[in-house]
Amino acid sequence: LNMYWGNGYERVEIIGHPVFTGVYAIARVLANITLLIFLAGFIMKFLDGPVQRLKVTCFGKRYTYIFADCNEKTLTIAESISQKKVNIIFANVDRRTDANSKQRINDIKGIYVDTPALSLYQQVSGRAKGIEVFLFGDSEEENLVHLESLCEDLKGKRIAPTKIFVELTDTPWDLYKSFLEENATDEERLIINFVRTDENFVYNNLLKNSIFENARPQENGDEKVIKFLLVGMNERTMEMLKAVLHLGQMPGYRLCVMILDNGSKKNAMCECLPDIKDECDKVGDALYKIIYHENLNLESNALDEIIANEYSDFSFAFVDAGSDLTNVNIAMRLKAICARKLRMDGYKIQVNVANQRMCKDWNKDLTENLEFVGDVKSVYNYGFITMSDIEKGSIAIHNVRYPAGTDRYKSWVSYCNNEYNRHSVYARTLSFKYKVKLISEMISGEDDWNKYKVTLQDKMWKIYEHMRWNMYTRTMGYVLAKPEHLDADGELSKKVRTIAKVHNDLVDFSRLSFEEQEKDALELTPEIVEILKSI
Repeated sequence: LNMYWGNGYERVEIIGHPVFTGVYAIARVLANITLLIFLAGFIMKFLDGPVQRLKVTCFGKRYTYIFADCNEKTLTIAESISQKKVNIIFANVDRRTDANSKQRINDIKGIYVDTPALSLYQQVSGRAKGIEVFLFGDSEEENLVHLESLCEDLKGKRIAPTKIFVELTDTPWDLYKSFLEENATDEERLIINFVRTDENFVYNNLLKNSIFENARPQENGDEKVIKFLLVGMNERTMEMLKAVLHLGQMPGYRLCVMILDNGSKKNAMCECLPDIKDECDKVGDALYKIIYHENLNLESNALDEIIANEYSDFSFAFVDAGSDLTNVNIAMRLKAICARKLRMDGYKIQVNVANQRMCKDWNKDLTENLEFVGDVKSVYNYGFITMSDIEKGSIAIHNVRYPAGTDRYKSWVSYCNNEYNRHSVYARTLSFKYKVKLISEMISGEDDWNKYKVTLQDKMWKIYEHMRWNMYTRTMGYVLAKPEHLDADGELSKKVRTIAKVHNDLVDFSRLSFEEQEKDALELTPEIVEILKSI
């Protein structure tokens, strides 16, 4: 203090060299400033390390969320967790992690350590009330390696109830079917869910936005037509197409989908969905039509001409053909066509926009009725990633159908410990969410619970549920089994079904056995209806 604020440095005199006196004083000041900076860095390093690890120890008895990587995806998921008094811990956060990421973690009262995820799990698992682990790295292979290491360490141990979410993009579910079965525990203390982000986004999106809302009645007949428009063909629009194809199989409705592709991805679509034809018009099998325009210059008038002449009466449009501005421009052109046609009926236009912040200053009149979706904050949202709304309802319905303490009891984990079953149940729950609303609109009597029994008693609803299952299974890439796929007893083994992706029930409802037909009946009891309404 004397050196800086007193006159101590003036006492240094180099006789005969007065200039050196000032040089020595400046050098002494700079040396002390350097020392202070070093000490400040040491203190910050201490706060960045031991103090963070101390927090893990002090708050270990809470419900804990562990993120194996710190990136935009995991930060966004963590920021969307609304629960209070929980631990949110990021592993592998070291000095290479930028200050902004650390500040975002601090803002949500999170904790970050440079400990690997496996070591961090070992540290907190003995005390935490429950743990959710998110493996959302930049590499799918890295996610799977982390998963296998974590599960290997957990074998034979008594652990806190743990749920692991693993983001996958290309790895087929069935490759890990046996892995999931081996690591599932009877007491449901370990649950592993593979997350396909685009599929989760689509399901949550369609949970909030009904494809039936603006369906138009046909000129001849009582059926309404769902006219769905997809602009662009990529992973997200492919998932949207898959979902619409099976959800659109509903009594009183017929589905038509137009796809405007600025590339040539139809062959790729057909390879992914080999049993999806351009059109199917058979009650009991499926009712849909796909109109595909490829190699289309979406910046030219070709798009406007096709829509104006063929599809101006669309009821739902989803635009994801390129950059944010490209998508918005296309959506505004679609809206302009509807305005020129003087459409007074309802329609919905959704625009996939990665960065919604740029939308806030746009002209509200031009963007009115355009719904911007698909940004990072909505896609990497905790509810979207975990499918929490749909899963919560699915589990509640499962517990009603297979109650504990009865001969029918099946645990949720044993029933849905493979990805096909779990996602199939999600699709069915979403479909029955729609069914409850449509039944209420079709049949009067708000408090008359008997009207919901049509799904059990009316053959038509069984037929359409089989059609929905038909289309769902086909969108998973399955095709009808051939005689050579059957064994000597005429049965299709599970192994052949999985490897060859064939199924012998992908037929018209009338060709099913009575036992198989009855599987398409799900009784909507008052309790189940309330669950579906609450989702």
